[in-house]
Amino acid sequence: MAGTETEASHHRQQANTDDERDANGVVDRSLPSSSAPLQSDLTLNAAKFRPSAITPETRAFNRHLQEIEAGTRKWYEVGAAEYRLMRKKGLTPLPAATLLPTASPFSVPSRDPDREIPCRVLRPQPRRGQNHAPVRGLLLHIHGGGWVLNDEASSDVYLQEIADRCGLVCLSVGYRVAPEHPYPAAPNDCFDVASWLIRHARQCFGTDFAFIGGESAGANLAVVTTLRLLRSSVAEHASFRLKGLLLHYGSYTMRWQPGTKLFRRHPTLILDEEMMDHFREAYVPGMKDDELQLTSLDVSPFFADLTGVDLPPALFTVGTEDCLLEDSVFMSARWMMAGKEAVLKIYPGSPHGYILFPPEKHENAKMALQDVKTFVDMQYSLGATLESNTTESGTSCVTCSDSKDC
Repeated sequence: MAGTETEASHHRQQANTDDERDANGVVDRSLPSSSAPLQSDLTLNAAKFRPSAITPETRAFNRHLQEIEAGTRKWYEVGAAEYRLMRKKGLTPLPAATLLPTASPFSVPSRDPDREIPCRVLRPQPRRGQNHAPVRGLLLHIHGGGWVLNDEASSDVYLQEIADRCGLVCLSVGYRVAPEHPYPAAPNDCFDVASWLIRHARQCFGTDFAFIGGESAGANLAVVTTLRLLRSSVAEHASFRLKGLLLHYGSYTMRWQPGTKLFRRHPTLILDEEMMDHFREAYVPGMKDDELQLTSLDVSPFFADLTGVDLPPALFTVGTEDCLLEDSVFMSARWMMAGKEAVLKIYPGSPHGYILFPPEKHENAKMALQDVKTFVDMQYSLGATLESNTTESGTSCVTCSDSKDC
Protein backbone atom coordinates (compact mmCIF):
# COMPACT_ATOMS: atom_id res chain seq x y z
CA MET A 1 0.00 0.00 0.00
CA ALA A 2 2.82 2.37 0.88
CA GLY A 3 4.41 1.75 -2.48
CA THR A 4 1.16 2.56 -4.25
CA GLU A 5 0.84 5.89 -2.37
CA THR A 6 4.43 6.82 -3.21
CA GLU A 7 3.89 6.01 -6.85
CA ALA A 8 0.70 8.06 -6.96
CA SER A 9 2.50 10.96 -5.33
CA HIS A 10 5.26 10.73 -7.90
CA HIS A 11 2.72 10.85 -10.73
CA ARG A 12 1.05 13.94 -9.18
CA GLN A 13 4.40 15.72 -8.83
CA GLN A 14 5.27 14.83 -12.41
CA ALA A 15 1.95 16.19 -13.62
CA ASN A 16 2.49 19.44 -11.71
CA THR A 17 5.98 19.77 -13.17
CA ASP A 18 4.64 19.19 -16.66
CA ASP A 19 2.14 21.99 -16.09
CA GLU A 20 4.96 24.37 -15.17
CA ARG A 21 7.07 23.74 -18.30
CA ASP A 22 7.14 26.48 -20.91
CA ALA A 23 7.14 25.97 -24.67
CA ASN A 24 10.84 25.06 -24.58
CA GLY A 25 10.35 22.46 -21.86
CA VAL A 26 11.95 24.61 -19.13
CA VAL A 27 10.36 24.46 -15.69
CA ASP A 28 9.32 27.94 -14.41
CA ARG A 29 10.16 28.10 -10.68
CA SER A 30 9.26 31.80 -10.21
CA LEU A 31 6.14 33.07 -8.46
CA PRO A 32 3.09 33.46 -10.69
CA SER A 33 2.97 36.91 -12.24
CA SER A 34 -0.41 37.52 -10.62
CA SER A 35 0.99 37.32 -7.07
CA ALA A 36 1.00 40.72 -5.29
CA PRO A 37 3.17 41.70 -2.30
CA LEU A 38 1.59 40.78 1.02
CA GLN A 39 -0.20 43.82 2.39
CA SER A 40 -0.34 44.59 6.11
CA ASP A 41 -3.77 45.13 7.62
CA LEU A 42 -2.28 47.82 9.86
CA THR A 43 0.02 50.36 8.26
CA LEU A 44 1.87 53.47 9.36
CA ASN A 45 3.68 55.91 7.13
CA ALA A 46 7.24 54.98 8.07
CA ALA A 47 8.56 58.12 6.39
CA LYS A 48 6.96 60.24 9.14
CA PHE A 49 9.37 58.77 11.70
CA ARG A 50 12.59 59.36 9.78
CA PRO A 51 14.85 62.20 10.96
CA SER A 52 14.90 63.48 7.39
CA ALA A 53 11.16 64.19 7.65
CA ILE A 54 11.77 66.95 10.23
CA THR A 55 12.10 70.32 8.53
CA PRO A 56 14.87 72.77 9.47
CA GLU A 57 12.21 75.17 10.77
CA THR A 58 10.81 72.55 13.15
CA ARG A 59 14.30 71.61 14.35
CA ALA A 60 15.07 75.26 15.07
CA PHE A 61 11.77 75.67 16.93
CA ASN A 62 12.56 72.63 19.10
CA ARG A 63 16.06 73.91 19.87
CA HIS A 64 14.56 77.19 21.01
CA LEU A 65 12.14 75.35 23.31
CA GLN A 66 15.01 73.37 24.81
CA GLU A 67 17.12 76.49 25.29
CA ILE A 68 14.44 78.38 27.20
CA GLU A 69 13.71 75.27 29.29
CA ALA A 70 17.35 74.61 30.19
CA GLY A 71 18.26 75.42 33.78
CA THR A 72 14.75 76.43 34.81
CA ARG A 73 12.99 74.94 37.82
CA LYS A 74 10.26 72.38 37.21
CA TRP A 75 6.77 72.69 38.64
CA TYR A 76 7.42 69.89 41.14
CA GLU A 77 10.51 71.72 42.41
CA VAL A 78 8.62 74.98 42.88
CA GLY A 79 5.29 73.53 43.99
CA ALA A 80 2.15 73.26 41.88
CA ALA A 81 0.27 76.24 43.32
CA GLU A 82 3.27 78.57 43.08
CA TYR A 83 4.09 77.40 39.56
CA ARG A 84 0.54 78.11 38.40
CA LEU A 85 0.87 81.69 39.65
CA MET A 86 4.26 82.02 37.96
CA ARG A 87 2.81 80.78 34.67
CA LYS A 88 -0.07 83.28 34.83
CA LYS A 89 2.51 86.05 35.33
CA GLY A 90 4.67 84.82 32.44
CA LEU A 91 7.53 83.80 34.73
CA THR A 92 7.92 80.26 33.34
CA PRO A 93 9.60 79.21 30.07
CA LEU A 94 6.32 79.21 28.16
CA PRO A 95 4.45 82.53 27.90
CA ALA A 96 1.39 83.37 29.96
CA ALA A 97 -1.98 82.56 28.43
CA THR A 98 -3.59 85.30 26.35
CA LEU A 99 -7.09 86.14 27.54
CA LEU A 100 -9.41 87.11 24.68
CA PRO A 101 -12.28 89.58 25.04
CA THR A 102 -14.40 87.20 22.96
CA ALA A 103 -14.38 84.67 25.82
CA SER A 104 -17.02 84.72 28.53
CA PRO A 105 -17.21 83.01 31.93
CA PHE A 106 -19.82 80.37 32.56
CA SER A 107 -20.55 77.84 35.28
CA VAL A 108 -22.23 74.46 35.52
CA PRO A 109 -23.67 72.83 38.65
CA SER A 110 -21.50 70.19 40.31
CA ARG A 111 -22.70 66.95 41.87
CA ASP A 112 -21.35 68.41 45.10
CA PRO A 113 -23.82 70.66 46.93
CA ASP A 114 -23.25 74.42 46.79
CA ARG A 115 -20.43 74.15 44.24
CA GLU A 116 -20.23 75.35 40.64
CA ILE A 117 -17.76 74.16 38.02
CA PRO A 118 -16.12 77.17 36.32
CA CYS A 119 -16.11 77.12 32.53
CA ARG A 120 -15.23 79.49 29.72
CA VAL A 121 -17.08 79.90 26.43
CA LEU A 122 -15.75 81.02 23.06
CA ARG A 123 -18.13 81.40 20.13
CA PRO A 124 -17.41 81.65 16.40
CA GLN A 125 -16.83 85.27 15.49
CA PRO A 126 -18.47 86.84 12.43
CA ARG A 127 -16.25 87.54 9.48
CA ARG A 128 -16.20 90.87 7.71
CA GLY A 129 -19.59 91.44 6.16
CA GLN A 130 -21.37 88.99 8.47
CA ASN A 131 -23.84 89.98 11.16
CA HIS A 132 -23.29 86.75 13.00
CA ALA A 133 -21.17 83.62 12.65
CA PRO A 134 -22.87 80.32 11.82
CA VAL A 135 -22.74 77.60 14.48
CA ARG A 136 -23.17 73.89 13.93
CA GLY A 137 -22.33 72.29 17.27
CA LEU A 138 -20.66 72.55 20.66
CA LEU A 139 -17.24 71.26 21.71
CA LEU A 140 -16.56 70.40 25.34
CA HIS A 141 -12.88 71.22 25.73
CA ILE A 142 -10.77 69.66 28.50
CA HIS A 143 -7.41 71.39 28.98
CA GLY A 144 -4.09 69.66 29.46
CA GLY A 145 -1.41 70.22 32.08
CA GLY A 146 -0.78 66.82 33.64
CA TRP A 147 -3.97 66.99 35.78
CA VAL A 148 -2.00 69.62 37.77
CA LEU A 149 -1.50 72.81 35.73
CA ASN A 150 -3.65 75.21 33.68
CA ASP A 151 -7.35 76.02 33.84
CA GLU A 152 -10.34 76.90 31.68
CA ALA A 153 -8.71 80.21 30.67
CA SER A 154 -5.46 78.68 29.40
CA SER A 155 -6.48 78.06 25.78
CA ASP A 156 -8.44 81.09 24.53
CA VAL A 157 -6.40 81.64 21.36
CA TYR A 158 -6.45 77.98 20.35
CA LEU A 159 -10.16 77.60 21.07
CA GLN A 160 -11.06 80.74 19.16
CA GLU A 161 -9.22 79.24 16.18
CA ILE A 162 -11.25 76.04 16.53
CA ALA A 163 -14.50 77.98 16.99
CA ASP A 164 -13.93 80.09 13.88
CA ARG A 165 -12.57 77.31 11.65
CA CYS A 166 -15.08 74.64 12.63
CA GLY A 167 -18.21 76.61 13.48
CA LEU A 168 -18.26 75.23 17.02
CA VAL A 169 -19.10 76.87 20.32
CA CYS A 170 -16.19 75.89 22.57
CA LEU A 171 -16.85 75.40 26.27
CA SER A 172 -13.68 74.77 28.29
CA VAL A 173 -14.15 73.14 31.70
CA GLY A 174 -12.16 74.32 34.71
CA TYR A 175 -11.96 70.97 36.42
CA ARG A 176 -10.27 70.69 39.82
CA VAL A 177 -6.56 69.91 39.60
CA ALA A 178 -4.09 67.92 41.68
CA PRO A 179 -2.40 67.69 44.10
CA GLU A 180 -5.00 69.76 45.97
CA HIS A 181 -7.75 67.73 44.30
CA PRO A 182 -6.48 64.30 43.22
CA TYR A 183 -8.48 61.66 41.35
CA PRO A 184 -11.47 61.39 41.05
CA ALA A 185 -12.11 65.16 41.22
CA ALA A 186 -11.09 65.87 37.59
CA PRO A 187 -13.10 63.13 35.84
CA ASN A 188 -16.10 63.81 38.09
CA ASP A 189 -16.12 67.49 37.10
CA CYS A 190 -15.74 66.66 33.40
CA PHE A 191 -18.54 64.11 33.57
CA ASP A 192 -20.83 66.53 35.39
CA VAL A 193 -20.34 69.16 32.68
CA ALA A 194 -20.89 66.60 29.90
CA SER A 195 -24.05 65.35 31.61
CA TRP A 196 -25.34 68.92 31.94
CA LEU A 197 -24.61 69.66 28.27
CA ILE A 198 -26.56 66.60 27.12
CA ARG A 199 -29.62 68.12 28.77
CA HIS A 200 -29.07 71.83 28.24
CA ALA A 201 -26.70 72.59 25.32
CA ARG A 202 -29.42 73.40 22.81
CA GLN A 203 -31.48 75.42 25.27
CA CYS A 204 -28.50 77.47 26.44
CA PHE A 205 -26.33 77.74 23.33
CA GLY A 206 -28.80 77.19 20.49
CA THR A 207 -26.87 74.18 19.22
CA ASP A 208 -26.22 70.53 20.05
CA PHE A 209 -23.45 69.07 22.19
CA ALA A 210 -21.38 67.38 19.47
CA PHE A 211 -17.70 66.89 20.35
CA ILE A 212 -15.39 66.34 23.30
CA GLY A 213 -11.72 67.19 22.90
CA GLY A 214 -8.57 67.79 24.85
CA GLU A 215 -4.80 67.83 24.90
CA SER A 216 -2.49 65.55 26.91
CA ALA A 217 -4.19 64.96 30.28
CA GLY A 218 -7.26 66.57 28.72
CA ALA A 219 -7.34 63.89 26.02
CA ASN A 220 -7.17 61.27 28.77
CA LEU A 221 -10.13 62.89 30.53
CA ALA A 222 -12.01 63.21 27.23
CA VAL A 223 -11.83 59.46 26.64
CA VAL A 224 -12.63 58.69 30.29
CA THR A 225 -15.67 60.99 30.13
CA THR A 226 -16.87 59.38 26.91
CA LEU A 227 -16.56 55.86 28.33
CA ARG A 228 -18.33 56.92 31.53
CA LEU A 229 -21.25 58.22 29.47
CA LEU A 230 -21.46 55.10 27.30
CA ARG A 231 -21.27 52.76 30.31
CA SER A 232 -23.68 54.78 32.44
CA SER A 233 -26.76 53.15 33.96
CA VAL A 234 -28.64 56.35 33.13
CA ALA A 235 -30.32 55.86 29.76
CA GLU A 236 -30.00 59.56 28.87
CA HIS A 237 -26.21 59.22 29.10
CA ALA A 238 -25.76 55.76 27.60
CA SER A 239 -27.92 56.54 24.57
CA PHE A 240 -26.30 59.90 23.81
CA ARG A 241 -24.08 59.91 20.72
CA LEU A 242 -21.29 62.40 20.13
CA LYS A 243 -20.24 63.27 16.61
CA GLY A 244 -16.59 62.78 17.49
CA LEU A 245 -13.56 63.21 19.73
CA LEU A 246 -10.62 65.56 19.10
CA LEU A 247 -7.68 63.98 20.95
CA HIS A 248 -4.26 65.60 20.86
CA TYR A 249 -1.11 63.87 22.19
CA GLY A 250 -3.02 62.15 24.97
CA SER A 251 -1.75 60.11 27.91
CA TYR A 252 -3.98 57.05 27.94
CA THR A 253 -2.25 54.85 30.50
CA MET A 254 -0.67 55.39 33.90
CA ARG A 255 1.62 52.46 33.17
CA TRP A 256 3.96 54.15 30.73
CA GLN A 257 4.43 52.84 27.21
CA PRO A 258 7.99 51.82 26.22
CA GLY A 259 8.39 54.98 24.17
CA THR A 260 7.75 57.16 27.21
CA LYS A 261 10.48 55.40 29.15
CA LEU A 262 12.96 55.54 26.27
CA PHE A 263 12.40 59.17 25.27
CA ARG A 264 15.50 61.19 26.22
CA ARG A 265 16.18 64.75 25.06
CA HIS A 266 18.77 66.98 26.70
CA PRO A 267 17.79 69.62 27.65
CA THR A 268 14.19 68.50 28.21
CA LEU A 269 11.86 68.99 25.26
CA ILE A 270 8.61 69.95 27.04
CA LEU A 271 7.86 66.55 28.61
CA ASP A 272 9.66 63.37 29.66
CA GLU A 273 9.23 60.32 31.90
CA GLU A 274 10.46 62.09 35.03
CA MET A 275 7.86 64.82 34.69
CA MET A 276 5.17 62.27 33.91
CA ASP A 277 6.10 60.41 37.11
CA HIS A 278 5.53 63.58 39.14
CA PHE A 279 2.23 64.30 37.40
CA ARG A 280 1.04 60.77 38.13
CA GLU A 281 2.03 60.95 41.79
CA ALA A 282 0.11 64.22 42.18
CA TYR A 283 -3.01 62.94 40.39
CA VAL A 284 -3.16 59.36 41.72
CA PRO A 285 -0.86 59.39 44.77
CA GLY A 286 0.63 56.06 45.79
CA MET A 287 -0.65 54.25 42.71
CA LYS A 288 2.62 53.67 40.83
CA ASP A 289 3.15 50.20 42.35
CA ASP A 290 -0.49 49.11 42.28
CA GLU A 291 -0.98 47.27 38.98
CA LEU A 292 -4.75 46.94 39.40
CA GLN A 293 -5.26 50.65 39.97
CA LEU A 294 -2.71 51.65 37.31
CA THR A 295 -4.77 49.85 34.68
CA SER A 296 -8.18 51.00 35.90
CA LEU A 297 -10.14 52.32 32.93
CA ASP A 298 -11.03 55.47 34.88
CA VAL A 299 -7.38 56.60 34.85
CA SER A 300 -5.96 54.38 32.08
CA PRO A 301 -8.59 54.12 29.33
CA PHE A 302 -6.03 52.29 27.19
CA PHE A 303 -6.90 49.17 29.20
CA ALA A 304 -10.69 49.53 28.87
CA ASP A 305 -12.66 46.70 27.31
CA LEU A 306 -13.95 48.36 24.14
CA THR A 307 -15.78 45.28 22.88
CA GLY A 308 -19.29 46.19 21.81
CA VAL A 309 -18.92 49.81 22.93
CA ASP A 310 -20.43 52.27 20.45
CA LEU A 311 -17.42 54.56 20.36
CA PRO A 312 -17.65 57.85 18.49
CA PRO A 313 -15.26 58.61 15.61
CA ALA A 314 -11.97 59.90 16.99
CA LEU A 315 -9.14 62.04 15.66
CA PHE A 316 -5.77 61.32 17.30
CA THR A 317 -2.88 63.71 16.64
CA VAL A 318 0.70 63.58 17.93
CA GLY A 319 4.23 64.61 17.00
CA THR A 320 7.22 62.30 16.66
CA GLU A 321 9.24 64.28 19.24
CA ASP A 322 6.75 63.56 22.02
CA CYS A 323 7.32 61.04 24.80
CA LEU A 324 3.62 60.15 24.50
CA LEU A 325 3.81 59.26 20.79
CA GLU A 326 3.04 55.58 21.37
CA ASP A 327 -0.03 56.40 23.47
CA SER A 328 -1.77 57.89 20.43
CA VAL A 329 -0.53 55.22 18.01
CA PHE A 330 -1.61 52.32 20.23
CA MET A 331 -4.88 53.90 21.41
CA SER A 332 -5.97 54.64 17.86
CA ALA A 333 -5.19 51.02 16.94
CA ARG A 334 -7.37 49.78 19.81
CA TRP A 335 -10.15 52.09 18.58
CA MET A 336 -9.97 50.54 15.12
CA MET A 337 -9.76 47.01 16.55
CA ALA A 338 -13.06 47.76 18.28
CA GLY A 339 -14.48 48.33 14.80
CA LYS A 340 -14.78 52.09 15.12
CA GLU A 341 -13.49 55.02 13.10
CA ALA A 342 -10.13 56.43 14.15
CA VAL A 343 -7.94 58.87 12.25
CA LEU A 344 -4.31 59.10 13.37
CA LYS A 345 -2.26 62.09 12.21
CA ILE A 346 1.47 62.18 12.97
CA TYR A 347 3.57 65.34 12.59
CA PRO A 348 7.34 64.86 12.09
CA GLY A 349 9.42 66.59 14.74
CA SER A 350 6.56 68.11 16.69
CA PRO A 351 6.96 68.05 20.48
CA HIS A 352 4.34 67.73 23.17
CA GLY A 353 1.91 70.66 23.14
CA TYR A 354 2.56 71.59 19.52
CA ILE A 355 -1.06 72.36 18.53
CA LEU A 356 -1.15 75.24 21.05
CA PHE A 357 1.83 76.95 19.40
CA PRO A 358 1.05 79.93 17.12
CA PRO A 359 0.23 78.46 13.69
CA GLU A 360 2.07 81.30 11.97
CA LYS A 361 5.26 80.20 13.78
CA HIS A 362 4.84 76.43 13.78
CA GLU A 363 4.01 74.74 10.48
CA ASN A 364 2.69 71.55 12.05
CA ALA A 365 0.34 73.48 14.34
CA LYS A 366 -1.12 75.11 11.24
CA MET A 367 -1.43 71.73 9.53
CA ALA A 368 -3.04 70.13 12.58
CA LEU A 369 -5.66 72.88 12.86
CA GLN A 370 -6.60 72.21 9.25
CA ASP A 371 -6.77 68.47 9.99
CA VAL A 372 -9.13 69.18 12.89
CA LYS A 373 -11.38 71.19 10.58
CA THR A 374 -11.33 68.43 7.98
CA PHE A 375 -12.25 65.83 10.58
CA VAL A 376 -15.10 67.96 11.93
CA ASP A 377 -16.33 68.57 8.38
CA MET A 378 -16.28 64.82 7.78
CA GLN A 379 -18.61 64.31 10.74
CA TYR A 380 -20.96 66.90 9.27
CA SER A 381 -20.88 65.15 5.90
CA LEU A 382 -18.10 67.29 4.44
CA GLY A 383 -19.51 70.75 4.82
CA ALA A 384 -23.25 70.15 5.06
CA THR A 385 -25.36 73.26 5.40
CA LEU A 386 -24.81 74.95 8.73
CA GLU A 387 -27.66 75.19 11.17
CA SER A 388 -30.15 77.90 10.44
CA ASN A 389 -30.60 78.63 14.14
CA THR A 390 -27.19 80.20 14.63
CA THR A 391 -26.26 82.34 17.60
CA GLU A 392 -24.82 85.82 17.44
CA SER A 393 -21.44 86.42 18.95
CA GLY A 394 -21.72 87.82 22.45
CA THR A 395 -25.43 87.08 22.88
CA SER A 396 -26.57 85.58 26.15
CA CYS A 397 -28.13 82.13 26.15
CA VAL A 398 -31.74 81.28 26.82
CA THR A 399 -32.68 81.32 30.49
CA CYS A 400 -31.96 78.00 32.15
CA SER A 401 -32.89 77.10 35.71
CA ASP A 402 -29.98 74.68 36.23
CA SER A 403 -27.15 77.20 36.02
CA LYS A 404 -26.89 80.62 37.54
CA ASP A 405 -25.06 81.80 34.41
CA CYS A 406 -27.46 80.27 31.92
